[in-house]
Amino acid sequence: MKKPDCRSKNDILRHQRCDLLIGDSNLAAATVQELRLVDDLLAYLETRGISSMEALSAQEFLNFDARNGSESLLRRLKQAIMAIFPGHPSVLAIEEAIRSRESKRNKQSNPKARRLTKSVEFNQLPLVWREAFADMDTGFDRNGELPPAEGMMTTHKMKMRQLLFSARAAGLPDALSTAAVRAYARDLRNRGVAPATLRSSFAAVQKFARYMAAETETLDLLADLVRIYEAEARKSKSKKFEHLQKTGYSPVALIEQAREILQGAEKHNCPRSRHAQRNRAGALALFSVMPVRLADTRFVIGENLFWTGSQYTVDTALSKSGYAWATDIDPRLNIFIDALILRGADPVWLDHMRETCLAEKRSLFIKNDGTPVAYGYVSDCWRREVGTGEHIARTVLHTFIGIEMGQAGTDMAMASCGQRNHATAEAYQGEALAMAQRMKGQAELREIANKGELEMFEFK
Repeated sequence: MKKPDCRSKNDILRHQRCDLLIGDSNLAAATVQELRLVDDLLAYLETRGISSMEALSAQEFLNFDARNGSESLLRRLKQAIMAIFPGHPSVLAIEEAIRSRESKRNKQSNPKARRLTKSVEFNQLPLVWREAFADMDTGFDRNGELPPAEGMMTTHKMKMRQLLFSARAAGLPDALSTAAVRAYARDLRNRGVAPATLRSSFAAVQKFARYMAAETETLDLLADLVRIYEAEARKSKSKKFEHLQKTGYSPVALIEQAREILQGAEKHNCPRSRHAQRNRAGALALFSVMPVRLADTRFVIGENLFWTGSQYTVDTALSKSGYAWATDIDPRLNIFIDALILRGADPVWLDHMRETCLAEKRSLFIKNDGTPVAYGYVSDCWRREVGTGEHIARTVLHTFIGIEMGQAGTDMAMASCGQRNHATAEAYQGEALAMAQRMKGQAELREIANKGELEMFEFK
């Protein structure tokens, strides 16, 4: 039986290892139980030859509490560290240790394999389809049809995996037929997919069908579906403009919104909620001025996101085109990346934690448990704050800079979006640019009216 710990504060502070704590204002607020736990940890560090608490890993905390099977002592130790060393980065390591012990206790003995509910595995596609995709990957054309851009291959494969899932669910054979296409169309509509997504889905299947020289009836049906949902997508643009109005047509307005989100993060009592809010702030701010495709938002510190000593810089290749893309991030946005690195720790530890992230090549956007977020996470963040996905940032940037700087602004926006085709830029601006120009004109008219004689603008 373990002997009860009856040490007083004075007994603990008499030890040499506590010399650095003497005079610390946090000791007055700490209970004797908290001080006993921290002293036990410091004594453990001495036996392990570890000179500083910031070097502690989750495994070290588990080793320290190896005699226990639960996480109760680790939870008390976490509270003790937070009381005596507020904002210390070792809290993140002990939280990871607690989660590790929790998951081990709750883990099922026979976990079930992930079950796909909207698509099949790629290796279940018919052999002739997989051979066609192999030719596409190699860059070969077939039947007068060129393969998709390399960055779009994953999307095209996914659409065919979805189509086959729908065909099988409808009891149809594994073939590219009018019946299979209709089954796929029914499933997409039942899922409430937006018209623009429907159009792009059928366009991807259409391209594959042409590549495979599918039957004329199938090609005609796909052409009709692309045409129908192209028209539907144009009709639904009004919703896009509603979302645009929420952005203020300005990356500056989005960054201010992100700043408010970041400042409000610490008001939450739940660590998970605090970190989720930091993630949303970072996603909104960074990609309002770097509106790349969703696949290119997966920044990894030390792999494609670097620190220059005064600001962060991105150096990567764009997923769709493979083009190199490098840019320096405005230092005024440092606070958003710093917050994601610190994860609630005191800013005094920023340099140490940044170096750790660079060495470990840590994903910028992670969950509270330290694991990377899901593929569509950045768009989910935008959807929560703006009402639509991150893709709208390209329209916002084109609209904002196009108004302010004309053609030079359009060129700048294209560079920020990783675009090279001016037709793409025009598509992103379109009616939104005209609407925003009218709004700007009205605002300027009001400003002139406020400065001048109001009678000038009155009808006689």
